[in-house]
Amino acid sequence: MFRPGLALQLTRAVPRRFASTVAAGENEFVAKRAAMREHATQTTDLWKKISFFVCIPGIAVCALWTYKAEMAHKAHAAHAGNHAGGGDHGEDATDEEAEHGGRKVYSYMNIRNKPFPWGMQTLFFNPEINIPAEEQ
Repeated sequence: MFRPGLALQLTRAVPRRFASTVAAGENEFVAKRAAMREHATQTTDLWKKISFFVCIPGIAVCALWTYKAEMAHKAHAAHAGNHAGGGDHGEDATDEEAEHGGRKVYSYMNIRNKPFPWGMQTLFFNPEINIPAEEQ
């Protein structure tokens, strides 16, 4: 059935079937993996530099710009609040409007069917800006 030469070749090849002739660490997979690791290191370094030298200064510049804009808005709001009627229209404010900084209070504003656990005002209520809800 088997030829003697073929059997001899098989017996020599079978024990070496899973053996590698390439030294460990020199195959294509390990080379690709090392290249990926090097690329990941370079990319991480790039994004760290972008974060430190672009994003953080950008956030600081935006914060300063927003601060200046809000201070200008606050100064304007303080100036506009000193006039009768809340503006430059020359109107006389009613007692209710004068109480709320010249803003008219409508019946549909601040409707509370059930009080919040912390009281009648919303969580972000600011008494300088918002009209307080009436206790009922």
